[in-house]
Amino acid sequence: MDDNLIEIRKKISFLMNESKRRAKKNECLWCGKKITSLCNSHSVPQCVLKNIEVNGKFDYFNTLAELPVMNLDKGLNEAGTFKLLCRDCDSLLFKDYEDLNNLRVEPTGRMLAEIALKNLLVILNKRYIEIEMQKVLQETMEIPSYYNMKHQLHIKELDLKDFGWEYLRAKSIVQNGIDDDYKLLYWKRLDYVIPIAFQGLVVLYGDLEGNVVSDIYDYSEANIVKNLHICLFPLKNESVVFMFYHKDDHEYDVFAEQFNTLDDTQKLQLIGYILYERCEDMLFAKKFPHRTWIINRISELFVETPGLFFVSDKSEEEAYKRRDLLRLKNRDTSFPNILDSKFAFRTAESE
Repeated sequence: MDDNLIEIRKKISFLMNESKRRAKKNECLWCGKKITSLCNSHSVPQCVLKNIEVNGKFDYFNTLAELPVMNLDKGLNEAGTFKLLCRDCDSLLFKDYEDLNNLRVEPTGRMLAEIALKNLLVILNKRYIEIEMQKVLQETMEIPSYYNMKHQLHIKELDLKDFGWEYLRAKSIVQNGIDDDYKLLYWKRLDYVIPIAFQGLVVLYGDLEGNVVSDIYDYSEANIVKNLHICLFPLKNESVVFMFYHKDDHEYDVFAEQFNTLDDTQKLQLIGYILYERCEDMLFAKKFPHRTWIINRISELFVETPGLFFVSDKSEEEAYKRRDLLRLKNRDTSFPNILDSKFAFRTAESE
């Protein structure tokens, strides 16, 4: 192996390990109990992931600090995990939606609240690590001047504030047993097993007509970025796909109207496209029809646009924001739809 590549991997490994060490919490974020070892919680339930594992492995697309990477051969116990809860809280908080029987039908309001809560825990965990990573980078590496570290750290801290506010809202909903605070935008059961698992939140900057949904470039303290939750759950012989958002987040109402004018094929294609453009991690089966071709296409889209962190002047920054606003409106509608049956990991006929 090339010596330079070995050295780069060593630096990345140090950066990751040191950032995680500094970000490590010693108490459960939910109950506040002091604990030395937090639960290794999964963003996507293990009972879902097991339906597309190949020898216990997955392909994992992930971004950290705006750097897109693809980590091959992630195992069941290391793919999409976070550590913010004690084991007791982890086992109790998500029990309604992590029941496979419940997942086969339209989710209840309680289930949506549990999913939203977990999604926010996942993104909080990620931001904790990224904030520490920014600090480690400043301390240990020579950073190009155009990469304004102080500004980037400020953005991550604003993210943490916004997601922290959302977390407290979701926590209150779960604690008080409220079951009508989230709006189910879309739910579909497919009669085949999709080769992708995802549970998380995305932030839409522009809608299908190029209008601002949630302004991710407004860095004022008063602005709170709002989220859309997406779930892609491969089950034993079928799959469920759904999206939802909080009923008070009216920023998504117009997008919801636009989405509902599409037919089912277009809806599924758009959901997949949104994930490649806006999400921060995805898990794929390591074996399904046309896998190499579609993984390469997805990888190109997932990594082709570096974050605004790497834009160096004002005119380029404004052009980047404009392109970002129009991404969904100008999307490639011929892009392969990972949720189509031709890419199925397993079908009823193959049983």
